[in-house]
Amino acid sequence: MEKYDNIDELTGLYNLNGILNHLQSHETRDAEGSIVIIYLNVMNFKSFNQRYGFVGGNEFLRGLAEEIKGLFPKELIARTAGDQFIILANSLDEKEITDRLTMLSEASARHDKGLRLHIKAGIYQQTGDETDPVIMIDRAKTACDDIIRVYDKSINFYDDALSKKNELRHYVIENFENAFKNRYFKVYYQKEVRALTGKVCGYEALARWQDPVMGIISPLIFIEVLEDVHLIHKLDLCIIDMVCKDLRDDINSGYAVEPVSVNLSQLDFELCDIMAEIDKCRDRYDIPVELLHIEVTESALTTGADFLDQQIKKFRQAGYEIWMDDFGSGYSSLNNLKTFDIDVLKIDMDFLRTFDTNKKTQVILAMIVNMAKELGIHTLAEGVETKEQYEFLRRIGCEKLQGYLFGKPMPVDDFNRAVDCSLDVCEDFSLASYYDRIGEVNFLGNTPLRDKSFEVFNNLPLAIIELQDDIAQCIYANRAYLDYLSSLGFASLSEANSIYGTTNHPDIVEFTACLKRAQASPDHRSYSDIVTNGNTASHKVRFLFDSGDRQAFAVVSRNTSIHEESDTAESLRVAMAHVFNQYFRVDFFDEDGTVDNIFLNADQKSVSDYTRDTKEAVRLYSEMYIYPEDKERFKKFYDITTVRDRIENTKSAYVVDYYRSATPGDNGRMQMYMILPFYYNGKWKFISLCRYADEIRDDALK
Repeated sequence: MEKYDNIDELTGLYNLNGILNHLQSHETRDAEGSIVIIYLNVMNFKSFNQRYGFVGGNEFLRGLAEEIKGLFPKELIARTAGDQFIILANSLDEKEITDRLTMLSEASARHDKGLRLHIKAGIYQQTGDETDPVIMIDRAKTACDDIIRVYDKSINFYDDALSKKNELRHYVIENFENAFKNRYFKVYYQKEVRALTGKVCGYEALARWQDPVMGIISPLIFIEVLEDVHLIHKLDLCIIDMVCKDLRDDINSGYAVEPVSVNLSQLDFELCDIMAEIDKCRDRYDIPVELLHIEVTESALTTGADFLDQQIKKFRQAGYEIWMDDFGSGYSSLNNLKTFDIDVLKIDMDFLRTFDTNKKTQVILAMIVNMAKELGIHTLAEGVETKEQYEFLRRIGCEKLQGYLFGKPMPVDDFNRAVDCSLDVCEDFSLASYYDRIGEVNFLGNTPLRDKSFEVFNNLPLAIIELQDDIAQCIYANRAYLDYLSSLGFASLSEANSIYGTTNHPDIVEFTACLKRAQASPDHRSYSDIVTNGNTASHKVRFLFDSGDRQAFAVVSRNTSIHEESDTAESLRVAMAHVFNQYFRVDFFDEDGTVDNIFLNADQKSVSDYTRDTKEAVRLYSEMYIYPEDKERFKKFYDITTVRDRIENTKSAYVVDYYRSATPGDNGRMQMYMILPFYYNGKWKFISLCRYADEIRDDALK
């Protein structure tokens, strides 16, 4: 019976009672200072049970137990709960522990049926100051629990830092009531900036605990503790009350007033009627609902979806905006977008941490913004720290930005409110809906003028034009639109804005009239072909929003002088094909030192497939296809940096020379190589044409 009480029936390992009896035995106590406790927790095991039933779950646990015994053959092993194990070892160093746990994680895949049940491990190495063996197990479990929510960490050793953190947790539990009573909790505000204007358009309210004994206590500590003891709603309502008080002070003082977003925990919805409590705070200070935005972390939306969906709908019906915080931080992001009605998506700051080091980051950010726009959801990016990040996010249409580039979170007393809360720095709140409507335009989409149809399109030359006092100014242009302006002869967007803002030229007058026609039209659209700088420009305009003295328009423009109608374009394509047929290869060089092959009809390779670097491409080509005695002369001829000087010296429009072919079967056949420069979009570019010399008429050679 005693043995039965100490053994886990399912796996044959010790149970919790058995391992505690062993730890308290005389033999174990004699090994003081050498004991290691490893606490294992199988993550996502509940989902495994739901999918494969208890029979499948038990099969996994038995298999995992055998893997543990195989990797820790000399150690004492116990299964202490459904998916938790304890390993008791003597004199294992950190590397041995880490290596074996890594192998265990790989071995568990043999039993998880592809569901990937990750194993978290907390390790405590005995120091000798433990008064009870249970303390060792508790500390190993603490180390394990510390990384439960850390997605990229599976092994955690209990150390002094974790010990201090654990002590701090106990301090929080023992002192949070006193902190509420003495108002040790403070609100810190972090700016939210409108990407389009660079002005502050809101703030996020962040909780801080300023303790007279411990100093600043991290919210990563006290929020988790307050959630564990189900008192987080008390903190959140305290913060909201302080926010409403500060908003009322701004209103009464005549400062620029911006909305504040406040964070709610999933437990807030369960522990009280959170919306009713927030409404009481607003009523107490007479704060409009538009000035308070509700942030819910993405993690909070992963459980109790039906209940939370109803709560979110109640908030939105009452006029609150609902923001999803930490989007992309590791939960079911896309499923949440499908399930819940969200007004603003806050993109997790982890994306920007790899902005400069991982090329995928920019693509992912652009796709998130594009997806949000197509779903009718506004976007805010967290963690913006550099001007390059700002410009990229602005270019892809991310509407709001937050991060240290604009300032760290601060208490309200640290703001120079006469400056920081002036309209020179802050957005006029009456324009918020105006800019929000502009923010609905998808700068990455191919049909931004269409109503939302949940379809994905390619890019078009798109601009946002603002008309104020009959002066049109472009406040946003995507890259295709900048190329369009360049085709009209404008060197930059600022040059185009300068001309459109200072002249009464007929084409500019007609463009302004086209904008006004869109505003007056029943469907808010207009179309016009206007001759500009000798080019015929076609404009499609959609009126977006009016805010008194200014109006916003989305405009798609094309230079039809270079983008001909389809039948003309087809004729041009056929004609160019016949021109190309006179040459066996055509290459395109750029002054930036790159090359591309655009036509090839010979037993040669497209060298630009191997490298786009001009010098290396010329070297490779000469090695493969030019007669040995002609190679050096050939490489000098294709020194693109000297082509224009050589043309200037010869008073010609191009340079030409002849080289013998080393292509197998050509037998040194003479070839003609020609380079023609031209200027386009502020850069010099060069066309290289190649053909056999014996195919050129004699009079052409003269």
